Amino acid sequence: MSLELDLKSIQTRWVLGLIHGSELPGLATDLLCQGIHSKYLVELAGLSPNEGGAIALFEQALDELGCGFMEPTEALRRYAKAVSTSILASEVSPLEGANLIWQAKLHVAADGFHDVDPFVYAASEAETRPQDRDFFEQAIVEEAKRWNSAEF
Repeated sequence: MSLELDLKSIQTRWVLGLIHGSELPGLATDLLCQGIHSKYLVELAGLSPNEGGAIALFEQALDELGCGFMEPTEALRRYAKAVSTSILASEVSPLEGANLIWQAKLHVAADGFHDVDPFVYAASEAETRPQDRDFFEQAIVEEAKRWNSAEF
């Protein structure tokens, strides 16, 4: 799946726990190559993947670039929209996309957050009711259409 590698999408995946600290130096290099400049990104890009300090530098870069704090529920919404776009572009199958969203929800404490539950329900039911897989895949595509048109 080719989720965009812009600063906000990286922050989204970071908040959701989908990026490991060792990936941050390479992502900083990618952002610098895209023309996003920050003294902290430059420092971060110079680190080796296993070198300490990457997390602090990344968070300082987010602050310096005006990203601010992102709530886990906002990150889940942004991620669901990005995955929905990938589902509709046939970059991932509907079930794979729904499972990605489900796994992302499991990574964060989002008690009482039910916005992505249609994806979670369809993915879990498709596992236990393989005879209805086509029905659940179509339901996921319809939900992806709804998310794709949402504004965040």
